[in-house]
Amino acid sequence: MIEFWENSEYDPFRLKDISEDEIKKVEKKLDLTLPEQYKKLIIQQNGGLINFNAFPTDRETSWADDHIEVDHIRGIGKDLGILESEYLIKEWGLPQRLLLIQGDGHNWVALDYRLTDENPPVHYFDLELNNDFKIADSFDEFLSKLYTHEYEEVQEDENLDFDEIPSIDPNDPDAIQKEEVEKILANKNPMEIQRISLFPIQSVEDLKWLLNIINDSSIGTQGDMAFELADVLMSVVSSYSHQIKSNNLKTVVQEAAQELGKSRNEDTEIILDQLKDFL
Repeated sequence: MIEFWENSEYDPFRLKDISEDEIKKVEKKLDLTLPEQYKKLIIQQNGGLINFNAFPTDRETSWADDHIEVDHIRGIGKDLGILESEYLIKEWGLPQRLLLIQGDGHNWVALDYRLTDENPPVHYFDLELNNDFKIADSFDEFLSKLYTHEYEEVQEDENLDFDEIPSIDPNDPDAIQKEEVEKILANKNPMEIQRISLFPIQSVEDLKWLLNIINDSSIGTQGDMAFELADVLMSVVSSYSHQIKSNNLKTVVQEAAQELGKSRNEDTEIILDQLKDFL
């Protein structure tokens, strides 16, 4: 039997453990009953990446002709959890009475409580195609149909060699080290943020480190700082899109984008919207 939760070193969707009593309090506050199987999974681990990546559909979506991406399940919490649903519903213009359990902005999977207070069906919302349709009659059915979709491997002419991607040479006098990146982000001076692009990315570990520190710095960021961070993030993601997708770094990018989106800055939102095209 395949383990449901992925054992990942970095998992932005894994929240702090929650007890049965705490779950009951959440249900009372929301005035609904969560699916039993969802609660069992959340007691085991409060949200996170899963050992599946797809759910079959009989309708075309902006993701694929015959399936949607499902690579994580949100746990119970405010940040990257189902308790963030109220904010996200307003942010993306979704219907009320939904609990969002998976998604990245333009696409959402939700427990649909619009017509019930218990045993909700599972709905898919594709904002790019303006689609809203049921994909499962229950959470149990939803779980039973999750699978791992085998995507085509990157061809030779699309290899992931970092040497083929333009990046500042580590020996360039303008190149900066990790310590300088940390200092720039700590100072929170919008005029300095673009200098982060002078950090030479020579490996997956370099890329992972940079994305994580940008993500950490995005929390609570507002105004010009949010815009500049979004611009740098866009530059990194557009240059290293293949590496990000092939090394399970997409979730950290999505988390940073979500935090930066909270700044509610129109220019920042334009960048973040364009960023999704590279994921």
